[in-house]
Amino acid sequence: MALHAWHPLSADGNIRGLKYSFGPGTANTMAVRLDDGCWMVVSPSSSSPAAALDELANEGGVSALVAPNAFHHLGQAAWRARFPDAVSYAPASALPRLASNCAAVPFRPVEELVARLPGAVGIVEPAGMKAPDLFVRATSGADTVYRYNKLPALVYVKDAAAFKASVAAAVEAAPGTVVYPAHGDAVTENVMAQTRALLV
Repeated sequence: MALHAWHPLSADGNIRGLKYSFGPGTANTMAVRLDDGCWMVVSPSSSSPAAALDELANEGGVSALVAPNAFHHLGQAAWRARFPDAVSYAPASALPRLASNCAAVPFRPVEELVARLPGAVGIVEPAGMKAPDLFVRATSGADTVYRYNKLPALVYVKDAAAFKASVAAAVEAAPGTVVYPAHGDAVTENVMAQTRALLV
């Protein structure tokens, strides 16, 4: 997959992914078109060319920039510069760390965004975590895409059983057709079978 180029995660293109380099590795950004035509961007990319941001600007603009945890904030300032009316959101318990490490960006608690999202989009903080890391779902047409961190136990999870049960409940309520991890390639085949195997 080419770096810094959007690719569809749903058949209608209303959910998109972008792989970017942040130096030692790559990470993924997910964009979801909301009901008002604007985009919600999860984990905004760092060092992306202007064309990547312009693509969303030309298709409705960006209204929400979501940091899923206290660490994925490197692209926030650049995206805020391009979309000055966008609001940055993060888990409430991540706000103190972000205020220290990303002081130039004012973050709002993600609960404020969740309250306004359409039913086709969900943002949850799974149970059993020692540090917040959001689990994001978006449905468009026949496709349901999940964005998550595939190795949360390294940093975020305190109670693995509670975490797995919480994520399993969310996934079973809206079975996914695509899983788009924070790092790595999208999972598009045998998605639910693979997901269930990870949550045993």
